[in-house]
Amino acid sequence: MQQNNVIFWLLGLPHNIAADIENNLPQGCKAHAVDAVSSIKEQNNPLDVSIVFFTPEAWAHLEEAGYKEFVEDNNIQQVLVLDEQGRIKESEVSEMGSLLGFLYHPVTKKALINIKNKAVDIQELYTDLHLMAREIALERELLARKNSQLEFLNRILTRTSSLNIEEILAVTHKEISGLAGTKGLGAVFWKYDNDGEVHAEIYMPRIRSSKLRIRWKESFLAIPRRFTDNDVMTFKEINLSEKSNRISWQPNPSLQITIPLYKGREVFGVLMAVADETLKLGRDQLQIINSASHHLALAVRNALKFRDVKREAEFDGLTSVYSRQQFDKRIRVELKRHQRYAKSLSLIMLDLDFFKRLNDTYGHVAGDNVLKKVGSLLDETLRETDFPARFGGEEFVVILPETNEEQAWLLAERLRKRISRTSFSHEDNTFNVTASLGVASIKPGPLTPGDMLVQQADEALYRAKSSGRNMVCTSADLCVGEAILN
Repeated sequence: MQQNNVIFWLLGLPHNIAADIENNLPQGCKAHAVDAVSSIKEQNNPLDVSIVFFTPEAWAHLEEAGYKEFVEDNNIQQVLVLDEQGRIKESEVSEMGSLLGFLYHPVTKKALINIKNKAVDIQELYTDLHLMAREIALERELLARKNSQLEFLNRILTRTSSLNIEEILAVTHKEISGLAGTKGLGAVFWKYDNDGEVHAEIYMPRIRSSKLRIRWKESFLAIPRRFTDNDVMTFKEINLSEKSNRISWQPNPSLQITIPLYKGREVFGVLMAVADETLKLGRDQLQIINSASHHLALAVRNALKFRDVKREAEFDGLTSVYSRQQFDKRIRVELKRHQRYAKSLSLIMLDLDFFKRLNDTYGHVAGDNVLKKVGSLLDETLRETDFPARFGGEEFVVILPETNEEQAWLLAERLRKRISRTSFSHEDNTFNVTASLGVASIKPGPLTPGDMLVQQADEALYRAKSSGRNMVCTSADLCVGEAILN
């Protein structure tokens, strides 16, 4: 171990005693005669072994403010210098605190060597203890950090078992923000269609500024291109509702943690955690996030697959409106709800006119395209509370909650006009399609048959078709439209 300087601070000692100490200095020691503690404070080097020599008479002056704290903070050791009789009260010694020892006059070199060696030993002990304490503190800090990271990984593993994408992202945002200090989290997932084109879904955090939102949308859309070398052909934007998940600053790579999600060796999505200041992550933090990403990839894949399977079960695969099975379930629920609150429930039944002739003329592919377009028109025209479904073949139904027959007729007439005014095309052919619609409305009672509303709408539809098609008829025998001469 490298030996530091040993400094004897002769604080207010009589000249004869100070001279004796200086004349008997052990090798490697230096002596400085000073009159005040302030001089020691100015000249003291914390790396030196410092020893203050003072007499009992000087003690009163050493009680000045800051002396005790200064001595303790700098590990400065103290030696009390006594005269030949060596008299001092025990109470006075206890007031002086921890003393290295006593130096009796006349001073001998042997006594000073003993004091020096003892001071060096104690200083080395202090240093060893300090280093040991520092190592223990570092180990405790590392253990605490490791424990925190293991808890993070455990929470990710246990709290992302949901089959709901937004719930998985909410948990991920909370846990990564706690680990890395991020403020927002978004995601982009993509897949290929049969033609090899890329289609994406973007899950956006809360962003108030429309311009900033566009910048972040562009940033998310650039990610699939980086992994697939293809531009995104279509994308769907989903807004995350969690209030704490916010971004109010521009995209910046130094503020972002990009977490790729793998299916085998192929990346199918990316989670992006975003901070509002430059991120400085340790290797252990990056490793734990990387470990979590494997589980998150599996959780997200399961949720996406579950959603797709559920969608296939709930929605008609061709038209993207609800399936017949979902309609049958929903109509029973709505009948019970409207019966409980004595509200009007209406139903529109829609049938495309001369659909068989269209298939015979242009082919079934053209017919499928017409059905797809009609499904889109329903989504665009109806209210959020309405429930459109494919009833079968070229027939559609729409449940209209808390809607009377007059209101339902107005909506049906709007649908009829929109369909008749839409141009359809297939290959080099352009054509128009019309629809006949039947409207019925009831206030369900305890004895109302479950199929009564469907039966009345079907009867109204029959009147619309038998009255010339391309018109709307109600169960109250009102028919309005533009009849087609067959």
